[in-house]
Amino acid sequence: YLDKIDVNKIMEDEIWFVSAPNHKYANKIVSLSEIMLESFIMREKGSYMRALLESICNRAGICLPNVMLEFSGLHETLVASMEGYGINFCSSIAVKELVNIGKLSRIHVEDINPKNEIAICVRKNESRSKLVNNFIATIENHIL
Repeated sequence: YLDKIDVNKIMEDEIWFVSAPNHKYANKIVSLSEIMLESFIMREKGSYMRALLESICNRAGICLPNVMLEFSGLHETLVASMEGYGINFCSSIAVKELVNIGKLSRIHVEDINPKNEIAICVRKNESRSKLVNNFIATIENHIL
């Protein structure tokens, strides 16, 4: 719909594998096939992160990980990972602070560095309200 929508990319968000700090792969570099043998904490079926992980596994020709627990909320998945119930595959924006303070640890997976493009999309040739313009200005001033 590029003829109908203006897309303004504001950033790329890395997607990370994270675990409790005491996990055997915490702060290590592992292969995709190794990490897929571990238990995972996942969002519900149909979520973007789950679909992305399934796509990565399909392209690599390896089996999907064992899903230990499944939640419909990000907070719940992160708490379960912090408690050591499994690995989480999620947005770096959501977990960077938890990694920085040591509640979660990043697991680096060889040759896997997915990114999620974050953009502001608005209809072309349509006047925007002051609220929308202020929102866009705030995002651009704080992120860019």
